Amino acid sequence: MNNLLMRELPLRCTIRLWDTYQSEPEGFSHFHLYVCAAFLVKWRKEILEEKDFQGLMILLQNLPTMHWGNEEISVLLAEAYRLKYAFADAPNHYKR
Repeated sequence: MNNLLMRELPLRCTIRLWDTYQSEPEGFSHFHLYVCAAFLVKWRKEILEEKDFQGLMILLQNLPTMHWGNEEISVLLAEAYRLKYAFADAPNHYKR
């Protein structure tokens, strides 16, 4: 996630993702938070099944996203927007 999901997603998906980031009025880093949260929600079952930190890191560094395309990245972005609008006005939410 520190690499802005470049390691986790194919280039075609990264370009689509970054295009969306550039169109966000609050800026790149603000929306990236929601995309990362949506990414973790997508893999929550697998994440929760891991027993230790090493297994969790191996899972997160080798997610099966190599064959992702426009449909998968669209679903990820839709979930990120859902999270953004669900939590945007929460009292103790993300502070700039």
